[in-house]
Amino acid sequence: MRKRVRGLTTPFLLFLLLTLVLDALPRAFPAPSSPHSFGGEEVLFLQEHLSGELSDRWWVAVYSFGYLFLIYATALLLLFAGDSRSFKEYFWVFGLCQLLGFATWLLFPVSPPRMAVSGVREVRRELFGVTERFNAFPWGAFPSLHAANGLLALFFARRQGRAPAFVWGLSWLLLMFSTLYLGEHYWQDLAAGCLYALLSLFLLLRVFRRGLEALPTPGFGA
Repeated sequence: MRKRVRGLTTPFLLFLLLTLVLDALPRAFPAPSSPHSFGGEEVLFLQEHLSGELSDRWWVAVYSFGYLFLIYATALLLLFAGDSRSFKEYFWVFGLCQLLGFATWLLFPVSPPRMAVSGVREVRRELFGVTERFNAFPWGAFPSLHAANGLLALFFARRQGRAPAFVWGLSWLLLMFSTLYLGEHYWQDLAAGCLYALLSLFLLLRVFRRGLEALPTPGFGA
């Protein structure tokens, strides 16, 4: 068992490194002079009808830990299942999706509802004062990479059976709802994030399939 775990450490650490590098990239983007925004009525509605200390803390927990779970638990699930092919696909599709999202952030910066819509509460700032401290690019609301990465995680986790599909699917839905409630995204961001995930899957698993096969499996060699 220990030998198997040691064998999975390198590919998982490479995936962790990929996420850290991608998180650092948008931090170098310049602050936009006039970022866009959408309506945000759905966010106002949710906060008006669901706000409370318990619900605030619950949705912050879902937003913070649910996202980490979907990203990293997917890599671990595929590795422990011995599905190196799916891990390879997840690694490269994940990277492509982030780059497509970052390109859109740079060309079409959008302020989230908590920054652009009057009346929307900044719940995370109210509770912990950390809204911007860990934010790679505050004006990167569109597309939502929370929605995109959650859908990618679900796509690959479902290959491992019904139980992972249910857990990952529920986690993804809760995560998307939390982004609306907390004023991190508009519904348009979530819809776009899903489209970006599907586009990334289509490009690498269909259009450029041969190119993907030529890429190495991180931690396993070619």
